[in-house]
Amino acid sequence: MRPILFNKNEQSFDTYGLGELNVTKGTVTRERNGNYTLYAEIPVSDPMVASIEKEMKLKADAGLRTKNQTFEISRIVKDSSNIVKIYGQHISHKLEYMGLVNGRPFSGSAFTALAIWHNATIGDLRFDVWSDIQTTGKGVFDISKMENARQALGGVEGSILDIYGGEYEFDNMTVRLHKQLGRTAPTVLEYGRNILSAELDETIESAYTSVLPFATYTPDKPEGDTSDSQPDPVTVTLPENYVDSKYKALYAHRRIKVVDFSSEFKSDSKSKDIPTPDKLRKIANDYMERNEIGKPKINIKIEYADLARTLDYADNGWIEEVELCDIVPVYYPQIGLTDETLKVTTITYDFVNERNESVEYGDIGTNVRATMQSGLAGRVDDIAKAQQDFENSLPDYLLNAQGNKVWYNRPDDKEHKIGDIWFEKNGIYDRMYVWNGSQWEKRIDTEDVDKIKKEVDKQLEQAKQSTAIEIEKANAKAQEALIKAGTIPDTATLSDQIKTLILNSPDLSRKVTETFNNADNGDAIYSKVYSKVAKNFASQDQFENIDREQNRQGSDLLTLSKKIETQTLEFNKLTESNKLYERILGTSETGAPDQLSRLVMSSQIFQTEVGKYVTDDNNLIVNSMTMATNTLVNANRNGVEITLNNGVFSIKARGLTSYNFSGFTLPIYVKKIYRGETYTLGFKYRIREKVDTNFVFTIKNHGANKMLLNADMANANTPASDEWKEFQRTFTVKEDFLFGEDLNYPFYIYMAKNGWVEFKEPILVRGSKTGPYKPSQFDDAFAETKAVRTQMSLLAGSWAVRNLNSNGDVLNSINVLADGTNRIDGRLTHITGQTKIDNAVIKDGMIANLNADKITGGTIDASQVNVINVNAGNVLAGTLTGMTVRGGRIEGLNGKMYIDLQNSQYNVLNNEATIRRIDDTNSSQFIKLTKSGFIAERFRDSNAALMVLGTNHNKDPKEVERHDNETFAGIRLWSGKGNGTEESLTEFVGDRVLIYNNGRYRSPWNFHGNTNDGNAYLIPMNQNNVKHYIGRGDFFVEGIYSRHFYMSGGRDIGQYLWDLLTCFGIMKRYGQISGSAGGHVQGVLDKYGFK
Repeated sequence: MRPILFNKNEQSFDTYGLGELNVTKGTVTRERNGNYTLYAEIPVSDPMVASIEKEMKLKADAGLRTKNQTFEISRIVKDSSNIVKIYGQHISHKLEYMGLVNGRPFSGSAFTALAIWHNATIGDLRFDVWSDIQTTGKGVFDISKMENARQALGGVEGSILDIYGGEYEFDNMTVRLHKQLGRTAPTVLEYGRNILSAELDETIESAYTSVLPFATYTPDKPEGDTSDSQPDPVTVTLPENYVDSKYKALYAHRRIKVVDFSSEFKSDSKSKDIPTPDKLRKIANDYMERNEIGKPKINIKIEYADLARTLDYADNGWIEEVELCDIVPVYYPQIGLTDETLKVTTITYDFVNERNESVEYGDIGTNVRATMQSGLAGRVDDIAKAQQDFENSLPDYLLNAQGNKVWYNRPDDKEHKIGDIWFEKNGIYDRMYVWNGSQWEKRIDTEDVDKIKKEVDKQLEQAKQSTAIEIEKANAKAQEALIKAGTIPDTATLSDQIKTLILNSPDLSRKVTETFNNADNGDAIYSKVYSKVAKNFASQDQFENIDREQNRQGSDLLTLSKKIETQTLEFNKLTESNKLYERILGTSETGAPDQLSRLVMSSQIFQTEVGKYVTDDNNLIVNSMTMATNTLVNANRNGVEITLNNGVFSIKARGLTSYNFSGFTLPIYVKKIYRGETYTLGFKYRIREKVDTNFVFTIKNHGANKMLLNADMANANTPASDEWKEFQRTFTVKEDFLFGEDLNYPFYIYMAKNGWVEFKEPILVRGSKTGPYKPSQFDDAFAETKAVRTQMSLLAGSWAVRNLNSNGDVLNSINVLADGTNRIDGRLTHITGQTKIDNAVIKDGMIANLNADKITGGTIDASQVNVINVNAGNVLAGTLTGMTVRGGRIEGLNGKMYIDLQNSQYNVLNNEATIRRIDDTNSSQFIKLTKSGFIAERFRDSNAALMVLGTNHNKDPKEVERHDNETFAGIRLWSGKGNGTEESLTEFVGDRVLIYNNGRYRSPWNFHGNTNDGNAYLIPMNQNNVKHYIGRGDFFVEGIYSRHFYMSGGRDIGQYLWDLLTCFGIMKRYGQISGSAGGHVQGVLDKYGFK
């Protein structure tokens, strides 16, 4: 729902006010027993921006079940972002600016307390009240504690919420206090199902474990002391200094709060209450228990996918709906969060997309005054047992949206359903199984990945050990060879020889050195051999043996590494593919057909195929050169002219006094673009006559009223010119954007009011520049195709000839079939000479000369036919479309009604006459003319005439015309006669019946019968400073019969006068009035029965 804007002083919100705001973003945030705010964003170029002012009213939805709420604009922010930010507060926040009658006591039920609060409020507004809390309590409205009327509802000591508890619902001008506002929701917020992100926030900031109480009093003077000096004040504390709360064990150190309880003890001299340690200790303990001192606070914030607004839940979306104060199970074991009794304390609703944006549980960061919480502590009862409570509270399973069980403990041996899921946890690894109908099939196992990692580490370690062993063997053989040779070369010669052998062994150098010696420097092999080999020279064959052994070891290691790498890649591919298939097809065989059907219906395959051909320079605007595929918007208003000639669109509007947004829309070849993609839009335009407001383009989803891109090309300051200007804008898509399928196409060009603009050559490409204009390659795909060859086939009993194009597609054909059927297919068939058709069905045609003695059926579209002087003796059937009928009369076949066009008469000749409207509105509308029984004051008439003008919420065709049920609103007019007299009766029926004028002094008389207390009221609405009177100085009301008359403040005038009369009676009785005055008073007393 888009919000509707109203004037500051508007009291009636049953119209469209000043119009809808075309907001691009809009949210309402509600807190349990607390703040109720609105936030919206609107482009600075929107024409409505100029009308928006502080204190104006907005009507917007606030939740999935909280509709049509009133907000007051409190703040407007305009900056360089080209976005106007609007902040608003619910109308109930006006209570923060209303006062209270001080000292007004209340007692009884919560409804009684609210009713007294209602009468005690001081301000311009009046709020209705209601409550279902039957427990009794009592208190006093004390303005020293309650600074405004809202604080008297809750947030301070002694408030209604503090005494009775409960949860407030603020519904426009009605305040309701529920025992429990929300419901136990039938959905679940679950990791892997609908939770997008979750945050569990625990804090002990501003928490205390203990209270150090004290009280100060001034003792009385000693007896006999007559001096003017007063005794010094005495401060009483506890011998042990402080008392601990029951949550002290949860903290490492005491956190002591000093509290002054002096006000708890009476200080007047007649009934002074002296503080003592025992009294102080009891007060402190009660204070800690009442305010749950020491209880840690927890806040949980969850952003989730609102499945109630998805295709899968189109038929049962109510199951997924979550509202404020609902109790919702949450399961997110990864952060230790699992609870089946969490209450929603804050909810943010996106009224543009009509879905919940986020929900919160708990009370971190809240302020008692702001949120009116009846308690100060969080939801944790015992943090010391939190881990054990977590383990004990894990459910065996939960049901997901498809009705499958999601097991978190080992499944039982009972019957399972295909698609049931089991998450097995053994403390180290996570495994997911799916029931396939006969057994639990493992889909994901983190141990498999860990095994591969361990195997790789193991093989690498073994290879490293093998290399070390081979080096040792080489040392031993080299030592042996040197001993045999008996030669010891110098160090330089030995170094050169070793390096030469290593460099001449490419496999050893590449595979062994690169694989194992990355951790060392480039001379690692050389250094190891040099440090360990004796300074003797070995033979060439011995070194070649070393080379071959190292080569084999390196080769085996490389092969093993590649196998492990391949297995890891294949495992990852399998895991990702499995997730992809489950997202697309579901986790069960029974759900796959439905998912596949949705894929086909949403044309995603087609979209993918088209996407293959969308290159960076391809124009995505359909038929952009001619723009022949289009829709016109608001083109029929007087003074508006929208034309298309030779590929140039012209929008011309003159003499308009209000916004019209005249323009046209163009289609885009793709249905969806994706986050992160970059696009560039370009076109040419010129301003032939200055516009008086603005000339705008926008790309949007009309059905969802969601905008992707928009900009002003001209405004009232832009001069007119015959020169074509070129526009280009590059943008990156911030989120996946679906263009939707609506009557109007996504690319919308319009002029807000008056002016003359022209437009041509639009181009939209994927990339950062458009290049020179060119039409789309998709245009060529739809161009006329020429035939390149002809094919003739002759079979037994049939013959066919066909023209084919280069792709083998049939352009036209003639088929003569064996069953006697002949078929001619083609774009154009031309038959010359005389042609006789015995029996034809012609779906579309133009006939130059038609001779028809009788037309007995079918449809004539008169918008395409100009027929004059038709003489039709009898048109038996069919439909006449788009004709103008002049003169004569139109009659029903059964004679029950006729329309006399000559005399402007609509005549009904039976008892069933109704004009009614039944469409997608919430109520039907009708005018009914019928016969009905009429009970007058002096007779009864069973043949009276009744006329009903009304509307009915019940749209059942059998119930739509009822006017005797509680959903009817309208007027009933009776007229009848009997016993020689005539009488009429007019009834106005509705929950509220308002009588007023629409001028500057508009202020209704409100006949209000839909009240919570079961009474009916005649209420003067006192709008626009209008005062309401019954009668006038020159026109008097002869008399009013009433049981009571009340003055301002609720004083009964009758009782007031009787009290005055009683006073005179007492004065007479005790001789205060005597003589002739006394006689007169006695006469009055006797007249009214005073004894």
